[in-house]
Amino acid sequence: MSLPQATACNLDRVERRNSTVLVVDDEPNILKSIERTLRGQGLRILTADSGPKGLALIKDTEVNVVVSDNHMPAMDGITFLERVRAYDSKITRIMLTGHASVDCAQQAINRSKIFEYLTKPWNNEDLKTTIRRSIDHNFLLCENHRLQKLTESQNKELLHLNKTLQSRVRQRTSQLDNAVREGLLMLALAAEAKDEDTGNHIKRIQDLTRATCKKMGMEEVTAEKIAFASIMHDVGKIHVPDNILQKKGKLTETEMDVMKQHTIAGEKILGKSPFYEIARQIARSHHERVDGKGYPDGLSGNNIALPARIVCVIDVFDALIHERPYKAAWSKRKALTWMREQVDRQFDRAVFAAFVDVLRDGDGHSSGENDIGFI
Repeated sequence: MSLPQATACNLDRVERRNSTVLVVDDEPNILKSIERTLRGQGLRILTADSGPKGLALIKDTEVNVVVSDNHMPAMDGITFLERVRAYDSKITRIMLTGHASVDCAQQAINRSKIFEYLTKPWNNEDLKTTIRRSIDHNFLLCENHRLQKLTESQNKELLHLNKTLQSRVRQRTSQLDNAVREGLLMLALAAEAKDEDTGNHIKRIQDLTRATCKKMGMEEVTAEKIAFASIMHDVGKIHVPDNILQKKGKLTETEMDVMKQHTIAGEKILGKSPFYEIARQIARSHHERVDGKGYPDGLSGNNIALPARIVCVIDVFDALIHERPYKAAWSKRKALTWMREQVDRQFDRAVFAAFVDVLRDGDGHSSGENDIGFI
């Protein structure tokens, strides 16, 4: 089935209430059960008993979220959600299957770029929560898309302004910059929404990145650009399932392969605009190592963009000194002792030295207690 190009989102309609959810399953009882579960949520519920019928509905109706079974005749759920993504990548995609497997989850993530992977039988409250989050995610993608289009449109308009209107140009540029920054911040918060420490984590990374850049001799404007871009480092995790992100224990090799995909997903989410170049460098390369043993590209040394090398140091430090589902928080002394041993392996020597100076001098607003005097 050949699908036409999707049009831009109508933000007036992309709200949690009055949003449209399409449920696709070949079992009538499942469709009725999900309808009952979501009743009273202020949602418009559409159903289809096959992938082709679901695609036909999407062509005729603005849909915000799609929930699909996998094992269906005519078209399996992974293929169906892949076709939905090709038609309009802003439609949030959820897999709901009774035949869960690691292979199925991996294909759904890699091919269909699903937002969530649920299994049957489902928990009604978990399903409602997932639907609410998926609608919020859809809104943020649409808003970011709108802001990018607005930026492109306004930039074209600015090219035709007379030189005598310089003050107007400066004012309009400032407004656009603020709008894009707000859109990026919303997207970053959405990516971190599965973590209770959401806003604090982003603020710590931003503050320490800014201070480290200045310590390395960068100008204020450059340091601020890299610091703001740093908040997008993990935006690709919005595509990683909860059961992997919140696993209490070591990830399996397959789960780690899925986790590593967040670097590539983050780069794709940030599009191709020059405005997002630094953010794309950080999102893709902040897990590279200077010895070439990192991912996703195995880059080494100065082949890794400097902003990514900076965020690598700061992100690892922040992860070590704060509690995670799989580990207790380390002291700063323990974290820095271990990190110093990884210089010229995982971390850039000059970046690490500047970062330690930031903590010693108290330039990073989020540095906390002073237990690093031994360095």
